[in-house]
Amino acid sequence: METMNRMLLSQYKQMMKNLLLVCLLIVMSSSAQADISASWNAKNQKAKIHTIERDDIRYISISELSEFLGSVHHLNIRRGIGSLELINGELNYTLFSPYVTVGEKGYNLEHDILFHRGDFYAPLVNIVPVIDRLIPDNLVYSAEGNAINVYPAVYNITDITAQQKINGLMAEISLSEELKYDIVKTDDYWLVVTIYQGKIDTALFNGKRPVKAIYDTKAYQFDNSAQLSIRLRPKDFTFVSKLKDNPLRIQITIKGEGFADTVLAYSPNGGKSNEIDVIVVDPGHGGEDTGAIGPKGTQEKVINLDISKKLKKELEDEGFTVILTRDNDRFVSLADRTQIANEAGADLFISIHANASATNKKARGYISFFLSDAKTDQARAAAALENASIRFESTEKQKDYVSDIDFIILDMVQSEFLKESADLAAMIEQNIDKQTKINSRGVDQAGFFVLNKAYMPSVLVESAFISNKDDEKLLKSKKTRNNIAKSIRAAVVDFKKKYEAMK
Repeated sequence: METMNRMLLSQYKQMMKNLLLVCLLIVMSSSAQADISASWNAKNQKAKIHTIERDDIRYISISELSEFLGSVHHLNIRRGIGSLELINGELNYTLFSPYVTVGEKGYNLEHDILFHRGDFYAPLVNIVPVIDRLIPDNLVYSAEGNAINVYPAVYNITDITAQQKINGLMAEISLSEELKYDIVKTDDYWLVVTIYQGKIDTALFNGKRPVKAIYDTKAYQFDNSAQLSIRLRPKDFTFVSKLKDNPLRIQITIKGEGFADTVLAYSPNGGKSNEIDVIVVDPGHGGEDTGAIGPKGTQEKVINLDISKKLKKELEDEGFTVILTRDNDRFVSLADRTQIANEAGADLFISIHANASATNKKARGYISFFLSDAKTDQARAAAALENASIRFESTEKQKDYVSDIDFIILDMVQSEFLKESADLAAMIEQNIDKQTKINSRGVDQAGFFVLNKAYMPSVLVESAFISNKDDEKLLKSKKTRNNIAKSIRAAVVDFKKKYEAMK
């Protein structure tokens, strides 16, 4: 019996060897071979590199590519692993796997590393961008020209990435050569990185947001340096930095409670910068600040809170994360309202109010506002009405609204989110017009304190004139309040579709 088992085992091993040989022959016979031209302009260097084609995917010889680039290639056929030692880092790969690593970073080549006639082959179009990060010059593959070319690098600052950590954030600025740098934290929560002899593609970096904890980036090119400024949402943070290799990069470790407790809590989709997920809804007034009062005694603060709660449910049903600046009858300062939105990494800020006029009791209708200089009498009147809430704040807090820096920040917000805020205001106006019996007074702009310092598209909705007896009656109707909430929800959904498609 034991002899028979040994015989069966031997036959099974031989059968598997034959099967493996047949598979290898099939692989070898189905792989069309061709050469592509490679040239390195600065070194006056030219070569031919073997490629094979498999299932309409072109693969390049890793050994020959390594030789052309002048790197050290460690190849272990028995273990099925290999590595390329390039100037700015080491690339490690594994046979029959699409994943390669460079230091702590992983890259998906989408197609497996293959073995062919004693050499490993990588998918050509996918491996080139990875290797390009690891050499000082630019490595480019031209499918039309059937060639690989290495050109002198125009930029030596190549990318910015970030990862959310439990206790903070790790941001990395990729370099193609070792450069000296300085980092300072400004009073308005920017990290300003000055890189000496740096060359940066400002168009590529401006506005880049790798995670939600980064509100904005701005890039500047000077004669002998480049500057990358990173605005962070949390205010209270510390940082340390160091230059790291494999690959070469400036690594900035940022720590602060705001990153872990706030940003992570409100980034359900992993902090993807192109998604509009988090909405802050701001019920105007509250507590001792009743807002306007209607002829029948209806308090604006009550109407605002009810519409906001209904809007929260409507948006949550659509999959949004919604934060209320207040969920009960309490006073919240104007500055604290936008701070809640900024620290939550909100994508939109919507402040809910009801209008009023002390001199014109016939004035009716809703208005959607965005933040900018007031152009009309109705806008100035509405801004004065809502900004009057600062009288309920401490003397020290009131000073915050008239500082010089406010005017600078207000100008920044206007320029960065003016179009998006105006678009959202228009979408809300159109939807309320469709779904309610309230008259439309259009879209307008004004300098509302509550929208100041909100670092995202922001609008203020005056749902109707509570000082008008007919509008007051409409606002007291549960159906009207429901329809206002549904209208704003529809506008947010429309806004999300439009702007996510553009990014």
